[in-house]
Amino acid sequence: MGAAKVVVGSQLTARERRAIIGLVVVTMMFNGFTVTLMSVALPTVARTCHVTVAQANWIVLAFAIVAATVITMGARFLRRWGLKRLMVVACGCMAAGGLVGFLAANYISIMVARLLHAVAAGLLYPTASTVIMKVASADRRTFALSLKTAAGGIGFAASPFLSGLALTHFGLGAMFLPTAVMGAACLVGTVLWVRPIGEREASPRPIDLPSAGLAFIGLGCLMFGISEINHGLPVAAGLMAVGAAALGLFAWRQRGLAVPLLNLRPLASRPFLVGVLLVMFSSFAEHALRLTVPLYLEGAAGFTASAAGLFMLAPQLAYAGSALVTGKIVDKRGIWPVVPVGFAIIVGGLGALWALAAGKMVLALLAVVLVILAGVGTETAPNREVALASLDDDLLAAGSSLSSVCVQLASALSSALLVGFFTNEVAAQTRVGVAEAVAYESGFEATMLMALAIEAVMLVVAILYARKHRRR
Repeated sequence: MGAAKVVVGSQLTARERRAIIGLVVVTMMFNGFTVTLMSVALPTVARTCHVTVAQANWIVLAFAIVAATVITMGARFLRRWGLKRLMVVACGCMAAGGLVGFLAANYISIMVARLLHAVAAGLLYPTASTVIMKVASADRRTFALSLKTAAGGIGFAASPFLSGLALTHFGLGAMFLPTAVMGAACLVGTVLWVRPIGEREASPRPIDLPSAGLAFIGLGCLMFGISEINHGLPVAAGLMAVGAAALGLFAWRQRGLAVPLLNLRPLASRPFLVGVLLVMFSSFAEHALRLTVPLYLEGAAGFTASAAGLFMLAPQLAYAGSALVTGKIVDKRGIWPVVPVGFAIIVGGLGALWALAAGKMVLALLAVVLVILAGVGTETAPNREVALASLDDDLLAAGSSLSSVCVQLASALSSALLVGFFTNEVAAQTRVGVAEAVAYESGFEATMLMALAIEAVMLVVAILYARKHRRR
């Protein structure tokens, strides 16, 4: 049997469009809150659960791996379930993760809570972009995507502060409770206002479980291998080799499936491929700051978790504000020179953080982090819109999934490579008698230099890409 037609974007009234986009935007704001929940909590998790900070960071890494694995299935789930059912499942997982985390008594239960949150994020990330591309009018797509990005940025901004406040005054479990309420609220909104969009299979074919297993093994081994580089190069190289082989088998298997778990055809489009790489590495810079700056503030400057979260509030709001402004500009004028300027700001800002690390100049540090995240905010929506606009309509869901997988890879990469490097540097220096605060300063300085080198390469790519894709 063929596909049972439900609703297409052109059949929606203006009020229905606004309601769906509005709910998607609010849900992504809550999802952003959930994603950054642990950014100020790693030292507390380590102390409370009697593990090292590096082991506590496995919770962040596992979140990114599971979210990325679920994202690979996002397009299939959307076509199999339709938008409404998919959002019900995602919001239910968000609420369930919050409840499990609130009741958590040990490291394992915290991990389970975050894995439920990861499933929610993995379903929501590709779905949000797909829905906006289908529902929003062509002359407002970048702005609508920017609105979604800005909402996520507000969630990113609020989470470290509110979570840190709950953590400081009420304990580890209390920081999970808001996500239970948020998930339940989005679940009710979905039931009341969302209509199915696109086409849902009348006789849905089963999800290819071997492909899902290969994606999980490949992403997991690759990211854990990166995190182990500083512990033991042979082990790290072996894990990364297994990960690359599993992902290669995943790609090979998709070519032979009548209905692939993840359609890889969008990767044949050069505008899509380069645009998604730019999205990935702007996200890499964002995640790097979101994870390492609170560690630096708590370890080197003596901040509490709530104070570190408050420090990150203004920079994350700058990220959200710049995303909105950029969306308006790009809809009218195109991506030149906005995208290269954004990457230039990121590179310059990382250089400034490297120079400021040893001085503990907190106000100067705040100003630089704010400017960097404002630069990041100029990147995500324009590059994503150009990448997705290069695809045919039937490849949008697959393209959104691939784009979201790359963002999760950026999160995992920044967690595994940068946070792993940072914490290993701190551990190595404290073992030889260096004061903890000095070790944190030195580790942060070296980590910013590594991030700077990576983003400098992407600045060159951004200049070449944006010049080629200027609008008339």
